Amino acid sequence: MKRSTYIMLLILYAATARGQGGAVGGAGGSGGAWGFVNVRYDTRSSASMYTGYGWHGAFAMSGVLHNPRTGDAELIGGVGAAFRTGAAAHHWLAFATARAGDVSSAQIFWLPTVHTGVVTTRANAKWTAEYKRGTARKLTVSPLSMTVPFSRRLAGGVAADLTAAHGVRTSIGTGVEARLKIPGAAIVGDALRDVTGNGTRLRIFFGSTF
Repeated sequence: MKRSTYIMLLILYAATARGQGGAVGGAGGSGGAWGFVNVRYDTRSSASMYTGYGWHGAFAMSGVLHNPRTGDAELIGGVGAAFRTGAAAHHWLAFATARAGDVSSAQIFWLPTVHTGVVTTRANAKWTAEYKRGTARKLTVSPLSMTVPFSRRLAGGVAADLTAAHGVRTSIGTGVEARLKIPGAAIVGDALRDVTGNGTRLRIFFGSTF
């Protein structure tokens, strides 16, 4: 086993152990077992669906991404942990392997949520590296958002996207985000404009933890 794999497993173990005492949301509820589903539609990139099941702070996940404009598809499987780093901050951290056609890659997901007063800051960061040596690595933050509540169920604010890879022009988008809580789930919409180009995008998320 490679040294990097040992390091990833140790990080995951430490995060899981910490998460036992304070799991996130429905993660690690009173019954111990929990699950989640997250669906995304994007007008400029792949649609995706992730689902997983967990026990206390640890979980296993799978996902599929499909770009209807190019026909490309990607399958993902991995393990992760949900844990807190304080009363106002919680995180999802996952290590996964993905395959698209003949190309396989390692992926790391980090989804932090931090509450500062009435402001909630969220991020969805993904780092991707193909297993083949010498290939470019890619960092995607999609999105980073800061929202405030307008009512018990509705919140809104600003959002930003960033995609960076070696040899490719960095893409940055800014815009607005709206979040609607419904029983057992949330619906999120982002409207963004690419400040490094001329494109716009609309993205809709549906997420539920049970």
